[in-house]
Amino acid sequence: MRTNPKALTMTAPELALANLEAAAEKFNTATEHLTLATKTVLMLASAPLIGLAFVIALPIVSVLLTAYYGTKLIAARWAGIAKHVKNVALFFAAPFVGLAYIVALPFVGVGTLVYFAVKAARK
Repeated sequence: MRTNPKALTMTAPELALANLEAAAEKFNTATEHLTLATKTVLMLASAPLIGLAFVIALPIVSVLLTAYYGTKLIAARWAGIAKHVKNVALFFAAPFVGLAYIVALPFVGVGTLVYFAVKAARK
């Protein structure tokens, strides 16, 4: 009777250990593929959400950067900008100043006439 040489050299616990190692290798291979598949599915599902986060954040980041660089620009050229702002403010205030003169001048004129009349009456 011929027997298997492995069976003669290996005892029962060693055979069980070898079978366990083979099963562990199969399990690791299967979980690597499962992990890769799971990773791929998660990336496919999360990619649009990450893109959406960037699309939502882009206008906010743009406004913040514009404010930051605008502030730096204003700080660097404050004298010229202050002069320009003053001129623009006077331009927009001029119609209201003119309206105030139009409303006030009749009263000023009447007051001047009264002043000169009283002054002439005293002499």
